[in-house]
Amino acid sequence: MKQLLNYFAVLMLLFSCRDDDFGNNSNTLQPTNFKVEVKYDASYNDTSGNARRVKNATVVMVNNSSGDTYTISTDADGFANFSNIIPGTYKITVSKKMLSDEFYATFNYVSPAAELSFNGTQEGATINVNVQSTVIEVRSARIGDLLIKQIYYGGSHITQGAGIRDQFIELYNNSNEVIYADGLYLGQLYGKTNTTVNSYTQSNGQFDWSKSMGMTMGNTANTDFVYADYVMRIPGTGTQYPILPGQSLVIAQNALNHKSPLVDNTGSPINILNPSLTIDLSGSDFEVYLGTFNNSIGEAIYKFDIQNPAVKDLEIAYWGRPGNWSGNNDFIMDSPGRDSFIIFKMDPADFTSLSDYSDPSVTNATVSTRYFKQIPINVIIDGVDLQHYNPNSQRPKMLNASVDASFIAGDQAYISQAVIRKTKTTIPAQGNTPARKVLEDTNNSANDFIRQTANPRGFQQ
Repeated sequence: MKQLLNYFAVLMLLFSCRDDDFGNNSNTLQPTNFKVEVKYDASYNDTSGNARRVKNATVVMVNNSSGDTYTISTDADGFANFSNIIPGTYKITVSKKMLSDEFYATFNYVSPAAELSFNGTQEGATINVNVQSTVIEVRSARIGDLLIKQIYYGGSHITQGAGIRDQFIELYNNSNEVIYADGLYLGQLYGKTNTTVNSYTQSNGQFDWSKSMGMTMGNTANTDFVYADYVMRIPGTGTQYPILPGQSLVIAQNALNHKSPLVDNTGSPINILNPSLTIDLSGSDFEVYLGTFNNSIGEAIYKFDIQNPAVKDLEIAYWGRPGNWSGNNDFIMDSPGRDSFIIFKMDPADFTSLSDYSDPSVTNATVSTRYFKQIPINVIIDGVDLQHYNPNSQRPKMLNASVDASFIAGDQAYISQAVIRKTKTTIPAQGNTPARKVLEDTNNSANDFIRQTANPRGFQQ
């Protein structure tokens, strides 16, 4: 009898609920249609000043919670019409490749390159029955001859391998001409590493740098600049460090053979229990040694920042504002993948004159306040946004879509895995000219990179 009464009680409770308790009124959980209008940025407006729409662009929508992915192309009018989309919050990425003949037919002038890539992105896009459309603007991606080819940030096994001591970045000459690395800057960017929206953030959770102390520009502080935590510079007089076509330049945290036993700066031994998990970086072109810089500012040398005298050191161009130096005493990449990296060139005097700002969450400066170098996007040669391997720990982008339209993430930290560019094609040898690999470069890391075991000077396996 008691069970029967409980049954009737449940029925009464159900009948007493309103329709909208189940979403029938708001329809928020019902699949809906969604339209993405894709336009070229204002620099490509027609002669009347009207924006041109982008046909045959690939539009990808990824649900932030479930990971559900929808992909279609824009039609002849520049619209991507999605059907039966589950409501939620999405990241939308747009990409389009354009050859020179299509460029001329579209814009009526000669393309600056044989192939251009246009990219755009929108983070935190809300989709429900009340929000059924959005507009995304794409910009032409700068196609550089010098690329970030491989980033080994995840490190190897902490006890069996080298931990994070074997991290490196590899650059690559993707052109058919010699490129000199002299004076090239490598920047490790700073930004917010979670998507929580605050009063000092943009809608995607990334810092709103226009709200930093002393900042006088508006939203261009976010759209036209990035902010560097650390900046290193390749030395040289202009022609000392050539990179031949199809060749690489390896920059190591510690340019050592990490497969062999080592001794740290305190004299303590470092034993490698499983050499197969780590790599030999003793043949690197450069290393980031902080010891000389630390001595110059009165700081101790980090015990694992072991110098290889046979490998040239990078110059430390920025490690914080003088007197407000960063507390990081080695070039350490975030092993889960919450970093962004750029390479760029500019006159050293111009670099020195660039402003630096505290992050916008800071309202009162103290002796411990950190400052970050403001770098114009228009000097960036290449950039890569990494992402946390855990889908539940995603971070907002630091780079503009014209530099990198997406992210690349590893599978996990400390598994000897790097991200490396795909090989687009191989140009056969001709006479005395050796064969050369051309790497993928659409300025969209999700398209351009794969994950594989770290392999300095290696290629996609």
